Amino acid sequence: MSADGPGEGDATAAVRDSAIRLLAIAQSGLHYGRDDFDQQRYRQVRTAALTLLELVSRGDIGELQRLVAVDTGYATPKVDVRGAVFDEDERVLLVRDRSDGLWTLPGGWCDVLESPREAVAREVREESGVTVDVLELAAVLDRERQGHKPPLPFNVYKLFFVCRPVHLGAPEELETLALGWFALDALPPLSIDRVTKPQIALMYEHHLHPGRPATFD
Repeated sequence: MSADGPGEGDATAAVRDSAIRLLAIAQSGLHYGRDDFDQQRYRQVRTAALTLLELVSRGDIGELQRLVAVDTGYATPKVDVRGAVFDEDERVLLVRDRSDGLWTLPGGWCDVLESPREAVAREVREESGVTVDVLELAAVLDRERQGHKPPLPFNVYKLFFVCRPVHLGAPEELETLALGWFALDALPPLSIDRVTKPQIALMYEHHLHPGRPATFD
């Protein structure tokens, strides 16, 4: 490989992207296909895609297999919600995640049978104990385009909401390690898997300028 050619990281990303496309094709095919032979082929495609992901993934391939096993229908991105809560001193609420010990805006996956507004209010309350008014949608961002690490084996749309604290309570014990209010120039080490410093800065701009059009990829 020449010095000017693609590097190892580019090749790994290309394999991963191809595997994700194959998984999406297989999932949609298994949903819409009616022919038994086609169903068998789509299952083979899914197995091959999982094998490719296992070769390049640093994550838990067993967890990925469980997700694939329960995810049916036309393949679409998953939805993650994050709540940006600011207090009267212009500090942002962050929680310390149990999985990596780093800090993030409270949030997580949307559950079925709840709206995005309900999902982010629930996540903030569970992880921090803070009850909020959800004021506005500030951003809809594609995780793949935002520099999050590590990459995931499926696409994620991240919905960021600006929120106002209404009541300070206690977080659920199993959700987070700690919580805190931080000035933007004194942020703790962030969980880049979940949020980045530029995203928090963007949320602060939306906090300062209510009604600003939502940012999107």
